Amino acid sequence: MSMAMEMTMGRILIDLSDDALQRLESLKQLRNLPRAELIREAVEQYLDRQSTSVIRDALGLWGDGAEDGIEYERKLREEW
Repeated sequence: MSMAMEMTMGRILIDLSDDALQRLESLKQLRNLPRAELIREAVEQYLDRQSTSVIRDALGLWGDGAEDGIEYERKLREEW
């Protein structure tokens, strides 16, 4: 791994249900990856989805691109 690609990592201890551990073990065998890598991938995906939903919620009406903000304002002004 090159110096530019090196990443520092912290460690955490987590408790998972027996069911989650069994499913993780199955996925580990299926994808031939270490459990730690699968968990990192899952956490990254979760955090990405949370970031996206926070942005979408903050944008409100215009978050889904359904209506142009300028066009919406023009329509409101026409009502006056």
